Amino acid sequence: MATNATKVQNMSEKDLENQIAALRKQLASISKSLSDKGYEIVDDGNSAFETVKKNGQKAARFVGDEAQFVAEKARENPIATVAIISAVAGLGLLAGLGAYRR
Repeated sequence: MATNATKVQNMSEKDLENQIAALRKQLASISKSLSDKGYEIVDDGNSAFETVKKNGQKAARFVGDEAQFVAEKARENPIATVAIISAVAGLGLLAGLGAYRR
């Protein structure tokens, strides 16, 4: 009877070892898959960053060019510049007063 119990115990241990080995293989496969996905996400993030960086540089150049254009026009027409700035300030003041009364 002791031999039958020993055989059952040995079979159970081997079954558990086989299950553990199978689980380790599955875990390794899942880890590799997640690792690959992580690299894909990083690559996607890097390409998005490069795109934003490139477009941001273009936008900064455009804004700089426009600011230079406006500055040149302001030097050419100082009276008109003062009038426009005063009008914008007046509209801002009126908007602020209107918002304050509510």
